[in-house]
Amino acid sequence: MKEMKNPIKVFSLQANLFTSFIIISAILILTLGITSYMITNQEVVEKTISSRILLLDEINKQIDIQLQAVEYDSLVAASHPLIVEYLQEEENSFSRIEKNEQVIDLLSRQSYIKEGIHSVQLYAKGSTNNYYSGVNGIFAYSILEQSPMYDMIQHADYIWLGTNKLINGSFVQRKDDVVSFSRKVLSPEGKELGVLVFNVNIAYMHKLMSSHAADAGRFLLDTNSRLILDSSQVKNDALPYSAISEALPDMMNQGNFQKQYAIHHFDEKQLLVWSKQQRTQWVSLDLISWTSITAGSQKIKNTIVIVAIICVLLATTFAYFLARQFVYPIKGLVNAMKHLKTGRLNTRIDNEYDNEFGYLNNHFNNMAINIEELIEQLNRKNQQKREADIKVLQEQMNPHFIYNTLDVMNWHAIEAGAGEISRMLSLLGKMLRIALSSGESFIPIRKEVEHITCYVELQKIRYQDQIHILLHIPETINDYYLPKLTLQPFVENSIIHGFHSRRKGFIAIRALELTDSIVFIVEDNGHGMEDTAKVREQQHHGVSNVSDRMDLYFGSAYGVNIESVLDKGTTVTISVPKLSSVPLDWEKLREGHDGHERKD
Repeated sequence: MKEMKNPIKVFSLQANLFTSFIIISAILILTLGITSYMITNQEVVEKTISSRILLLDEINKQIDIQLQAVEYDSLVAASHPLIVEYLQEEENSFSRIEKNEQVIDLLSRQSYIKEGIHSVQLYAKGSTNNYYSGVNGIFAYSILEQSPMYDMIQHADYIWLGTNKLINGSFVQRKDDVVSFSRKVLSPEGKELGVLVFNVNIAYMHKLMSSHAADAGRFLLDTNSRLILDSSQVKNDALPYSAISEALPDMMNQGNFQKQYAIHHFDEKQLLVWSKQQRTQWVSLDLISWTSITAGSQKIKNTIVIVAIICVLLATTFAYFLARQFVYPIKGLVNAMKHLKTGRLNTRIDNEYDNEFGYLNNHFNNMAINIEELIEQLNRKNQQKREADIKVLQEQMNPHFIYNTLDVMNWHAIEAGAGEISRMLSLLGKMLRIALSSGESFIPIRKEVEHITCYVELQKIRYQDQIHILLHIPETINDYYLPKLTLQPFVENSIIHGFHSRRKGFIAIRALELTDSIVFIVEDNGHGMEDTAKVREQQHHGVSNVSDRMDLYFGSAYGVNIESVLDKGTTVTISVPKLSSVPLDWEKLREGHDGHERKD
C-alpha cells in the first residue's frame, strides 16, 4: 500500500495557508457557536427553573390564603350554636323543623358572599330527610357514606378531599367538579353530630393556579401526594396527571428536592418544577415541555448558525487575501532563483519588506552578488591560467629539435676534448626533459629533486664550487606530487640576485613532512632585501610564476612565503598539500583546499 504523503509537503504554500486558516477559523467559530448555544440554553433553563419556583411560591401563598379562609369558615360554621343545637335535636321535632330554614340560610350565605365557595352541605348523622336550596342544604348522612370520599372523611376531623364530583345524591341534578373540604361537627362532649362539606369552585381554583400565565401542566398535591387539582385539564397540549402519576415519586426522589426540579422523559423531554407549602405541606408542580423552554434558545441557535456562516465567508475571504500576501514575496523569491539558475546573474529582488521576507530578499541579493563576483573571479583565474599555458607553449621549443641539437653539441665537445662542456650539455638535457615532462603540470617530488640537482651541478661547474648548496629532501616524500619547476626559480633567484657581486655563498634546500602538507625551505646567506614584494615584480618571472600557480591550484591555504633580512639572507617557505597522485581536476582540488588554514 502506497504511503500517503503529508499534504503540507504536496500542496502549494498558498493552498496550505488558505486551507489551514479556514480549518482553524471554522473550528474556532464552531466551538464558539456551540459553547455559546450550550451556555445560553443552560442559562435559559436555569432562569426558567428559578422564575417558575418563584411563580409557584406565589401561587402557593395565594392558595394557602384561600385554604385558610375555607378552613376558618368551616370551623366557624361547625361550632355555630345554631348548627350544633340543630343536630342534637330529634329529626322530626318541631324545634328542628322550625330551624331548617335558618340552617340552610346560614349555609347558603357562605356561597353567596365568598367568591370561591361553590356550595356548603351539612350531612346530619341519624337524619333521613333532605332539605336544600339549590346545592346548599342539609342532607342525610347515608349519602355521604355512599361517597368514594367517605373512607378519608371518617378517619379525620377535617380534611381536604381534592377534586371530585359534587356529593349530592341523585335528587339534585348537578354534577359539578369541586374541590371539597370536610369538617366533622362535634357536640360539646366530642360526639360526632355530622359533617360539614365546603365545596370550592373548581374554576376558582384553576383561576388561582393559573393567575400567572401557565404554559404547562400544573398540579396541586396534598401531603400524601394525592391529587387536589389538575390544571392540565384546561390545556389541550399538557400531559394529564394520570400520565405522570406513577413516575412522579421517582422523579422527585431522583431530582434534588431542595433544588425543586427534575428532568424526565415521557413522550418527550419534560422539566418538572415544584414548590412546597410550609403550612399544609402541599406541593404545587409545573410540568413543562423542554421544547417550549428551549424555543428561545432555538432562535439563538439559528442566529448563531447564520452569524457563523457569515464569519466563515468573511474568514474565507480574509484567508485568501492573507495567503496571497504571504505567498507573493515567496513566489517572487522563487522566480528570482529560477532566473539565477538559468544564468541571469544580474537578477535582483526589489526589497520593500522590513521583516523576515526582507531578510530573505537581502540575503538573496547578496548571494547573487557574491555568485556573480565569484564567477568573474573564476573567469579571471581561468583566463590567467590559459595565458600562462599559452606563454609556456610559446616559450617551449620543439623537444626533438632541442634534444638533437644538444646531442650534436655534446659529441662535438667530446671530440674537442671539452669534458666540462659535455657534462653541462648532458645536465641541461636532463633538465629540459624534466621541465617538459610530456606536458604534465605535476611531477613526483623525486623528479623535482632530480631537476634541482642537475641545476645545482650546473651552477657548481660555473662558479667552480664557490657556492655551496646543501640539499636535504627525505626519501619518504619522493612519491608525492607537486607542480613542476617549483624549487628551481628560488635557487636561481638566490644565485643571481642574492650573491650578486659575491664569489662565495651558501644555499640550503630542505623539506619537512607534516600531517596534511609538505613544506620546502630555501635559505641563503646572500644580500637579502628590504622589500620582499620586489621579488614578485616583473623581472622575477620564475618566482612570480610559482606563486601564481600555487594560488591557482591550491587557493589561499597554501603558497609561497618570503622572509628576508638585508645583508643577512633570505628564507623562502613553500607549502603544498600531500598529493599521492596527479590531480585530474585542479578546480576541484582548489575548492577542496581553499578556505582552510595552512598547517605549518
